[in-house]
Amino acid sequence: MKNEMNGRQARAQMDQAKAQSEKTFGGKSEGPRRYKLYDKIKENVSLRTIDAIIIGTSVLIIALLIIGITTGTPPQ
Repeated sequence: MKNEMNGRQARAQMDQAKAQSEKTFGGKSEGPRRYKLYDKIKENVSLRTIDAIIIGTSVLIIALLIIGITTGTPPQ
């Protein structure tokens, strides 16, 4: 009986130490800084807005590329 109580106390101490360790050192890794920025953006901006920005930027890059190719002078 006494041995069982010591086992329970040891188990309780181990659980308490584990909880303290997770609190001190963090239970999960935070990851790179860019994920924090993405999470902040994700909370305030809808997915459709992000898609529109990506599509708009892509179209602008392609348009500028085409304009640059058509107006550029070939080397002589």
